[in-house]
Amino acid sequence: MIMMVINKNKLKKIIVFILIVLFIIAGIIYTVKNKTLDTMDILDLAGNNQPYTMGTNENSNYVAITCNVDLGWEDEYIQKILEILDKENVKITFAVTGKWAEKNEDKLLQMKEKGHEIANHGYQHLNYDTLSYDENLNQIKKSKDIIDSITKTESRFFQAPSGAFGDETVKAANDLGYICYKWDVDTIDWMDKDNPQNIINRIKKKDIKNGSIVLMHPTNATATCLGDIISIIRDKGYVPGKLSDVFSK
Repeated sequence: MIMMVINKNKLKKIIVFILIVLFIIAGIIYTVKNKTLDTMDILDLAGNNQPYTMGTNENSNYVAITCNVDLGWEDEYIQKILEILDKENVKITFAVTGKWAEKNEDKLLQMKEKGHEIANHGYQHLNYDTLSYDENLNQIKKSKDIIDSITKTESRFFQAPSGAFGDETVKAANDLGYICYKWDVDTIDWMDKDNPQNIINRIKKKDIKNGSIVLMHPTNATATCLGDIISIIRDKGYVPGKLSDVFSK
């Protein structure tokens, strides 16, 4: 008799627990279906404490091309990339470190004058996910001050080097007014610096969608196959452009 009471009590607790879980799941489904979201993922529901991997404009018909310029060994290919972009009439986003910008004002101004967008890539190429809030704030703000001063514009987007975002990185960047972003299409061109066909084959296999963010670097292979990357995006029915083209205003 005692065992029956205990079993009934346990059963009641299990039923209550299951009902609570089902209630929570139903609430999430209802929220996702009924809340108007500007973004194509549900980062807003999570408190926006993670960087965006895609744009937030559902009807942009754009794919953003981003080019990270940070360590300096890629500088010799920047001019070729700019020439190809001119030829293709495409404007992209260059994410630069403040340290690089300090030493390459002429190249940074050339990017801007050609209509390309400049994003903040931190001051130094560090592991930002290991830094404290104050350290992140100092690195990002130092870079912001340098970039914005040179370009005479206010940078809107921030990407941590290597995409290494910690919670304190996102908080610091948000506090400085930045939209944090990563990518959903990686060329991995740093691994195939002299193998453009490998990059082309890789991009062809990617699930490029409206609002996708393509990551590349100014390597020899990237400069060689950039025209092909642009063609792949266009063949999928999208317009290659900047981060501001895929994010809501």
